[in-house]
Amino acid sequence: MPRPWRVLAGCALALVAVAIWSGWLVITRLAVTSTLTAEDLAALRFGASALILLPVVWRRGLELDRFGWRGLALIVICAGAPYVLLASHGLALATAAEAGVLIPGTIPLFVALISAFTVRERVGRVARIGLGLIIAGIAVIVVPALLRAVGWQLAGYAICLVSAVMWAAYTIEARRAGVDALHATGIIMVVSGALFLPIYLLLPGQRLWEASPAEFWLQLIYQGPLTGIVALLVYTRAVAILGATRASSFTALLPLSAMLLAIPVVGERPDLRTAIGAVSAALGVLLATAFARR
Repeated sequence: MPRPWRVLAGCALALVAVAIWSGWLVITRLAVTSTLTAEDLAALRFGASALILLPVVWRRGLELDRFGWRGLALIVICAGAPYVLLASHGLALATAAEAGVLIPGTIPLFVALISAFTVRERVGRVARIGLGLIIAGIAVIVVPALLRAVGWQLAGYAICLVSAVMWAAYTIEARRAGVDALHATGIIMVVSGALFLPIYLLLPGQRLWEASPAEFWLQLIYQGPLTGIVALLVYTRAVAILGATRASSFTALLPLSAMLLAIPVVGERPDLRTAIGAVSAALGVLLATAFARR
C-alpha cells in the first residue's frame, strides 16, 4: 500500500476506535439510567468477551513470568470488573459529556503523574501545558458542583476520576510487562469473567432479564465484542501504522465526541460550562499525548 494511503488507513482505524469508545460512554449512560445496572453490564461484557478470548489465553497462558501475581491482580482490578463497575456507576451519576472529560480526558494526566513518581518519567514542556489544560477542564466541571455541595453529582465525579486513575495504572503496568494488547485483554476478560460471573449470579436485583431483546443484544454486542475486542484491535493496528504518539493523539477527540454523541442518543445537551471543560480537556489530551517529550 502506498505511504499516503497507509497513513490514511491508520487514521481511519484510530477514528473507528475513538468512535467505539465514545459510543461506550453514551450507550452505558443510556443503560444505567433506564433498565440495566452496572452489574448487568459487567456480566455482559465479561461473559461475551471471555468466551471469545478464552482460546487466546488457553493457548498462551497468563504470562505470570512477565506480570507476576501482583501485576496480574493489578491489571484485572484496574481494567477488569472493578473498573467497569466503577465507571458504569459513575455514568449513572454524571452525564456522558462530563464522564468524557473525567475518564478518558484525564487518563493522560494520571499516567504522567504515576509515571513521574514511580519510574521518574520526564514530561516535556508542551506536554505539561497539555496536562494543565486537562486540570482546567476538570476544574470547570467539578468546582461549581463543589461550591454548591451537590452530593450525588460529586460522588459521580469522584467515581469517574477513580476510574481514570485505575485505567492509568493498568496502562503503566501493561507497558512495563510488554504483553501484546490482545493477549493482555484476553487475560483480563477471562480472569474477570471467571471471578465476577459466579458472584453476579448470586446478586439480588438482577435486571438483565427485564431488558427488551433489542436492548439486550445492543448492550451485549457493544459492551463485549465491540468495545472489549474490536476497538482494541483497530487501535493496536493504528499504532502499528502511525506510531504510538500519533495514534494516541486521536484520543483527544473523546471528550468532544462523547459530548456530541450524547445529544441525539440520550438527549443530554451540555451547558456552556461542560462544553468549555470538554474543549479544554480535548486540547490538553492532544498536547499531552502528541508532545509527551517536548
